[in-house]
Amino acid sequence: MYALTSKGMQYMDEYTINTGIPSAVLMENAAKGVVDKLVKLFPDKSSRFLVVCGPGNNGGDAVCVARWLLHLGYQVNIYFIGNIEKASQEFGRQVKILAKAYPSEQIAGMRGAGDADVIQAEYDCIIDGIFGIGLNKRLGYNYVKFIEYLNSKSGYKVALDVPSGLNATTGESMDAVFLADMTVTFANYKTGMFFADGVAACGDIELVDIGTVESGYDKVQDKLFICDNEFLDSTLDDALVRRTEQSHKGTYGSVGIVVSSNGMLGASMLAAKAAYRTGCGLVKIFCPSKYTGFFNVSIPEAVVVPYKSDDVVGALADFMKKLDVVLLGPGLKEDSTGRLLIKQILAGSVPAVLDAGALNLIAKNLKTFRKRKCECVITPHVGEMAKLCGEDTKIIQKNRIGFTRKFSEKFQVSMVLKSDKSVISLIDKRKRQSLYLNTVGNSGLATAGSGDVQAGVIASLIAQGNTVNDSLLYGTMLHGRAAEKFGEDEASRRKMMAGDIVENLF
Repeated sequence: MYALTSKGMQYMDEYTINTGIPSAVLMENAAKGVVDKLVKLFPDKSSRFLVVCGPGNNGGDAVCVARWLLHLGYQVNIYFIGNIEKASQEFGRQVKILAKAYPSEQIAGMRGAGDADVIQAEYDCIIDGIFGIGLNKRLGYNYVKFIEYLNSKSGYKVALDVPSGLNATTGESMDAVFLADMTVTFANYKTGMFFADGVAACGDIELVDIGTVESGYDKVQDKLFICDNEFLDSTLDDALVRRTEQSHKGTYGSVGIVVSSNGMLGASMLAAKAAYRTGCGLVKIFCPSKYTGFFNVSIPEAVVVPYKSDDVVGALADFMKKLDVVLLGPGLKEDSTGRLLIKQILAGSVPAVLDAGALNLIAKNLKTFRKRKCECVITPHVGEMAKLCGEDTKIIQKNRIGFTRKFSEKFQVSMVLKSDKSVISLIDKRKRQSLYLNTVGNSGLATAGSGDVQAGVIASLIAQGNTVNDSLLYGTMLHGRAAEKFGEDEASRRKMMAGDIVENLF
């Protein structure tokens, strides 16, 4: 199950058509899928439908839906908005089919302003087929006002493929967007449904199989595999290394967490607790001598390894000898000591999870990161990603998929770009890239320390013998699952703290 960009979905349509399946067949499949959903919602044949169509292929889908509803005996009015001279071939074909099948049916709006009564009437359901996935420019004044008017009307609202006015790739509203109660999307989810304005505009999302040819997906670069609860439940047991009763703490690996002077101790403490809760056998904390007591009291299960500032390099070398993974970032101050620590870890052979302060230091010296010897994963949020890419945060936010894909590929690093819906890029041993979209989690994750917990979870999974890629992918989903377990309603999501996420792991 994929989420595709507008470009990716257009390619899949073209690929399927080029194999010999006519576009009219795909449109018919899409319309029938929509109508099957509508019939379940509106079993009463006296239900009144308003089908609004534009001149493009999305409008053709809408006309086809209207014909099916008429065929089933529903009361249907069709309203056209747009320039008929710019009508697509598929829209024109659907209009001709409708005219032959139902000669008495008229499409209001094509004749001009005299059809205002059609749009002003009350309906049980309003179906939006004005714009589809190809919309990539701002709407004009008339479209904005028309969509706002539709939103103000009563009645259940259904969008075809994507809500009109929504950028199907970025989720950005192009000045106005149809607010659907349900979006019936065709063949694949669209990435914009999960980002920005798309989350609120789409309502409930229903997926309809229209018969696209599966082999085409191999050539779609920007496809994201959807990681949802169903996927997590069906694959978790087989994906991760199982525990055995004949074991000891060494069986499940050791996580080393590196802390620098004057760093935020709470961040590293949260990461340490998360690592233990995720199942590693031992957490070791490398910290300045003055912090030993704090860690001994806060996390008595951890082994604290103190160092003096004048021997940090030698002490770190000894510390890393018996680790299965090292975590650097939570509690790391971006100073000269921090630079020494990141340089030594990147030059070593111990797998690393890099987060927070470590990422900001890497952003200042990408050359060293490119030449690293260790296997690592990185976990930036949007602000940290902006620093890594030398871009404005708003630019990253609008193209999270593109920046993740390019940075991960350029530096050959598996990574998660953390946000309300996280984009994950995995680079395998053959240097092939796979993209994922994590939908597990909720707004409770938007709290200080949440990212530190996630980094600890990922590091713990690596220590237990899982691959860095599986640890990154499943660690991100398990982190989201913990938030869902605690935050079952709005009140619990509102009061969630990072410690609550830790306590609900597994």
